[in-house]
Amino acid sequence: MNKSYRNRFLPLIVLLLSCVTYVQAQSGRRATTPPPTPSISGARTVEKPAPQPAKLRFLVGVENRSPFLNVPYYLSDTVMDNCVRRLADAANVIPTAIGRGIDRVDAVRRAKGEKETYVVWLQVESDTLDSGRDQKDGPDELYVRYTVFEPQTGKVRQSGRTHKSVYKTSRGGVATPTSRNGAIYSEYALKQAAREAAERILEAFEIKVKDESW
Repeated sequence: MNKSYRNRFLPLIVLLLSCVTYVQAQSGRRATTPPPTPSISGARTVEKPAPQPAKLRFLVGVENRSPFLNVPYYLSDTVMDNCVRRLADAANVIPTAIGRGIDRVDAVRRAKGEKETYVVWLQVESDTLDSGRDQKDGPDELYVRYTVFEPQTGKVRQSGRTHKSVYKTSRGGVATPTSRNGAIYSEYALKQAAREAAERILEAFEIKVKDESW
């Protein structure tokens, strides 16, 4: 190629090389540009649900009443049922009746077989029978004994006795005992004693239930 042709195409070659260099520079710049960061208006807070208190479970059984007590057999069931109902009045408490005819050995064995459930053992007893005096059939002599056995170990968590007397108001405004002979009187007094036993059991676990008037 002669010198005149070389001089004619030299500016064009220089211009093409400049264009190629510019395009490569722009391409590299776009590749290294970081993507835009999305704006965050504020940190999101996730509310954790409040932990639910563990439910307290009881198995409630009652001993058959002594054959020497001159009261109906069904009063043992009455005591158990009313104790269970009162325990159920407390929130997060689940009581279950396991029946009549439960002696102490049965109650302890049942408690040892439980992982978390307490066993409540109820008895209907009499002060006059304990002392060997003649039976009067009155609720002043009858009381409810309760024992709470711990799960797994069968140890006594709490025990005690409850007794209620029923009174009526005479015409003169003096509170006097109603007739102390009869199943109706005994049943009413034992119902109250059973409910009080449930309240004392709950108090041992620092649980308070609403008072109810009879």
